Parts: sequence; C-alpha cells; structure tokens
Amino acid sequence: MKTMMEEERLQVKCNYDDEMMHVQGISGKAQMGREYGIAEKVRTTMEVSMWLREQSPVLKSAASGELLYTPFTVYKYANGVCHMFIPGTPGNHPEGAMLGLHPLSEGVKRVLSFAHKAGFIQEVDTDPYVPIEEAHTEEE
Repeated sequence: MKTMMEEERLQVKCNYDDEMMHVQGISGKAQMGREYGIAEKVRTTMEVSMWLREQSPVLKSAASGELLYTPFTVYKYANGVCHMFIPGTPGNHPEGAMLGLHPLSEGVKRVLSFAHKAGFIQEVDTDPYVPIEEAHTEEE
C-alpha cells in the first residue's frame, strides 16, 4: 500500500472560493512551505470555478486526508508557454479544461517552480493548445 508521499502528484481542489483555485503539489523530493510539498492559491475565472465545482473529487487532501481534489498536469510547449490541463467533463477542451498560466502571477510562479523541482512538468514539442471557444475557422 502506498503512502501519501509515494503518490506524487499535482492536484486542484474541486470546490473552492470564487475565482480562486487551491493547488497542492505532493512530492518526496520537493518541498516549498509544506511537509508534503506545496499549497498555493492561484487566481482564475468564475467560469473555471463553476466548472471545477461540477467535477467529482478523486484525490485526498495532503493536509486533511479528505477527498477534495482532482489531478492536473502542467504542459510546457516548444515555445516555453505553460498550460494547466485538468481532466474532467468537457470544458474548453473535449477531455476537461486547459488553462493558461500567467507567468507574472506570484502563485503561478511558485507552482511552476515546485512542478519543475519535482519533475512534474511534461514538455511537448507542439504549439500551445487553443481552447474550443478561442478556436476560429476561416469561414467565421
């Protein structure tokens, strides 16, 4: 049976404050303010907050052990842009939500720094994903 520390991951709280996300990073090799890794608040939109509330939590909090979180992945594209992908019901992506990470946000900087130290950033050799509502065809 794995302990909490062996289950290294990034996760976001499903039900949190409007226009804020609560992110936890759990790692045995990277700690930034928490014994288990990191806890950070990151600003988001009301639409993302509402979408997150519709997702079923599947992961336990590293702090309380309560089932409150869903996983996410950080993708770093060939041009250096990073996105946060949260699998779930279709949001702005057919398999969940793909969120931009503002490089000047202090919370985002800390999450990306932690993810880098923990080896959680997945590098991809493609252009950044363009969310559904931002995609336009030439006919439009």
